[in-house]
Amino acid sequence: MTRRRALILRHGESAHNAHTGSEELAAAEGDLLTEVGQAQARTAGEGIAALGLGVTRLLTSPMRRARETAAALAGPLELEPEVVEYAHEVGISESFAAAVGRVRRLRTELEVQREGELPLLVSHGIFTRFFLVEAMLGERFEESMVPEIWHLATSNCALTTFASGESTYPDAGLVPGWTCLSWMERPWDRP
Repeated sequence: MTRRRALILRHGESAHNAHTGSEELAAAEGDLLTEVGQAQARTAGEGIAALGLGVTRLLTSPMRRARETAAALAGPLELEPEVVEYAHEVGISESFAAAVGRVRRLRTELEVQREGELPLLVSHGIFTRFFLVEAMLGERFEESMVPEIWHLATSNCALTTFASGESTYPDAGLVPGWTCLSWMERPWDRP
């Protein structure tokens, strides 16, 4: 089995994330990174580059907060962001089947990447949660589980690492499919 890895980074703090008022922000206004989010993105870019992970592709959701985060990563990683149109936030009116279908599309595309490639996708907390649960449960992932998925904490500009073909059971048998090696880490923030 070919060994593969993929990284998913949640975008930096958006105006929507930081908003504490009772009135909702307009979509265009809420989708912008705050000054804190811009600083988080710059720090993440420098941190990921310093870790020497060997990222070979920089992918991003089409949403502005993700594209702004990817733009801050581009310089330190020496990569141009590539928009992945279907890696956007889960929409309010989007069906569960459509959201899971987008996650499965990403998984399928990751499974055909060349050995040695390491893509980093700048995306969203709920998309990353869906990827995790779908990787663990596959066809057993049901819509009734969605409320519980919100209990999985996510942080702005935090990195999650997924792997395929390298995790083993205690009896040394290979775990099929994708496994989560790390969840929402910010190793560049450690002393």
